[in-house]
Amino acid sequence: MALSRRGVILAIALPTGAFLAGLAVWRQVRPEPPPHRPENALAVLDESRWARTSEGDFEEAVVDGAGERLRLRAATRGTQDGTVKFLGVRSVRPFPVGIDSRIRARLDWNKQSNGSYLSGAIIVCPGKTAANPLSEEDWVKVEIVGVPPGQTARLQVVCRTKGREQYLYTEGWPEANRAGRSISLEEIEIRIDRGTVTVLEQRAVVFETKEKVVAFESAYLYLQLSTHSNYPAREIYFEGIAFPQGP
Repeated sequence: MALSRRGVILAIALPTGAFLAGLAVWRQVRPEPPPHRPENALAVLDESRWARTSEGDFEEAVVDGAGERLRLRAATRGTQDGTVKFLGVRSVRPFPVGIDSRIRARLDWNKQSNGSYLSGAIIVCPGKTAANPLSEEDWVKVEIVGVPPGQTARLQVVCRTKGREQYLYTEGWPEANRAGRSISLEEIEIRIDRGTVTVLEQRAVVFETKEKVVAFESAYLYLQLSTHSNYPAREIYFEGIAFPQGP
């Protein structure tokens, strides 16, 4: 049997029985290898504040964070064709939605070389789920969507009320602005006031409703990535996250 250099030294210095006992002790105190963490992993997610959400199959799916910066990373090569995959987090506790409720986050699009069919979304939803909140009956979503061939994107605002979905703002797509625009670090704010919705991008109002489109009075915050199948690993970040304090 082949022995390590240390094992040979012990065998020479000690009788056979003592050598085997010493080898057993050495084996017991060997440090365990560190747990596997994905390459470039950040700190472990704060599970007192955030719960992971996902739907669909992945080649790789990573949710981690450091402080107020969250990373969502997904690879979908070899996964089921024809399905969209969803990965993200949900606030552990709900928060009130009523008079001048403000939800803010910066989305780092991370200089995607191919952002086709990739999206990063801020979703306000009264339903609690560990899967995809967009399957719920009511929500408001502000989303950055990658535009083929993948180096540009656009912003859209969508709501769902009692199962009825409305695209409120799409930057004119598909009739106009089909090429998208350059996206880098996007500061997004959603204001909900007595059921109306105002959306700010880089602190400027880009969309507001006159009519009431939100009927719920409390909600969870979801931060979510979506991607189609057969893409290599892509990741986006959310930071500067702020929303009303829940109970």
